[in-house]
Amino acid sequence: MRLPYLRTRGRYSAVTRVLGGLCLTEDYRNGDLADGAGLTGEGDGITQRCAPRELGVYQSPQALLDTEYGLLLIAGGDVTLEGETLCGVTEGEKRAAVLGSVAVIFPDKVWIDLESRTFGPMETSLTAASAVFSDHTITAAGDAWPFEKGDGVTISGCGEHPENEQTLIVRGVEGSELLFDANVFTPGAETNVTVKRRVPDLEVLCAAGNRLWGVCGDTIYGSRLGDARNFFVYDGLSTDAYAVSTGQGGFTACAPYGSHLVFFRETSACKLYGSRPANFQLMTVRIPGVRRGCGKTLVSENEDLYYLGLEGLYVYSGGVPQLLSRALGHIEAEAACGGVRRGKYYLCLPERVLEYDLLRRRFLPWGRERVRFAERRGGELLLMTEDGRLLSPEGGAGKEHWHALFRPFRDGPSRYREGSALVLDVTPEPGAWMAVDIRLRGEPWRQAAMFDGGSHGVRPVSLPPNREDTLELRLRGEGRCAVRSIERLFRMGSEVAP
Repeated sequence: MRLPYLRTRGRYSAVTRVLGGLCLTEDYRNGDLADGAGLTGEGDGITQRCAPRELGVYQSPQALLDTEYGLLLIAGGDVTLEGETLCGVTEGEKRAAVLGSVAVIFPDKVWIDLESRTFGPMETSLTAASAVFSDHTITAAGDAWPFEKGDGVTISGCGEHPENEQTLIVRGVEGSELLFDANVFTPGAETNVTVKRRVPDLEVLCAAGNRLWGVCGDTIYGSRLGDARNFFVYDGLSTDAYAVSTGQGGFTACAPYGSHLVFFRETSACKLYGSRPANFQLMTVRIPGVRRGCGKTLVSENEDLYYLGLEGLYVYSGGVPQLLSRALGHIEAEAACGGVRRGKYYLCLPERVLEYDLLRRRFLPWGRERVRFAERRGGELLLMTEDGRLLSPEGGAGKEHWHALFRPFRDGPSRYREGSALVLDVTPEPGAWMAVDIRLRGEPWRQAAMFDGGSHGVRPVSLPPNREDTLELRLRGEGRCAVRSIERLFRMGSEVAP
């Protein structure tokens, strides 16, 4: 007769000192999370986020942009700068950028001088019922031209002399007379002549090198140096505008990086090198790009670009982008935005906000807000939700409920040991509380302990006798409670009878 081998009783422990982040694949480690809400990182442990502070409520938010003159906010068709209404725009989401003191808004093609608080259309034109051409001028009877010296304009509608339909540079404006270079026109009279300062319908845009850059279709455009309203000035100078066809559209975002600009598609990118039109060079590379609808996730931090691509969150450091979110599996998002604050990237997905620690490289479930825009203002991150609430991630009053659901702890009891207790190194702040829930295989969740705030140190949690090889753990509470480590204790005993 064979009897089980008896071993002397003893104790064995397994300590998880580094708590991981979210891991939704099977390649997880003890201490990784399966789900949660209201969490942020504290060293190698986790704690709870501060309640967000509400800065205001706005109807129908459309865009958010930080400038050196204050916060530019577009909501409900009104463009405001630090609360002062400047002008109106149409409905729908907007794309905005700032070049010097001038902000531009697309697709409306509106410019706003933030210093003088003046504004106007980027694209402007005049159709003269009657116009007289000399070899270098156009005179419109009774009309004042809405252009300035140096504007690049396109002339159309010349029925008598079609050769006068050109794109030229205005050399001067004298009332109803436009001046150009000598001997550029065939003299004569025309009717219904249109002169227009054109601006491309930029689908993505950014400011870099004192130019406004963007893409329309398959063409990359750069404005004249220091002038966000002129994209068709070609004078043979280093200050000229620039345009180059790439042969393929589908651009999703653009941003400056180091000494070049990157124009992203979903599966490739165009890199533009150089400092002036004479030495601009374009190179196309096959790299993971920015997912369509997620251009607002593109954020620069510490000489790196972070963005959401087809497979997840990437970091671009000048070469091949690195995928950071393997632990999350495939991320579903038709639209998303992102922002960086104090070494942490906030990925704002349609249903929740994830916090990514740039140093420790882990994701934590930060909140359930539906954020539409994220913008950094100094050291502060501003979040605009779909319902129009403008939030700062910290500084709010009150305590929030939170929870952390861990992946099942593996490498537990075996033939000779059984789980006996947990030891948690936790610090609930005064007024906070934390509950510890456990679940063994095939059983419902049960509350194993409850801790009140105001005390520090390790807290033991007894477990029912078990020889399960996995343990499920859930922490929940209200108020801030730092969790630094989790220790599992086992008792050694006799072999399990076959």
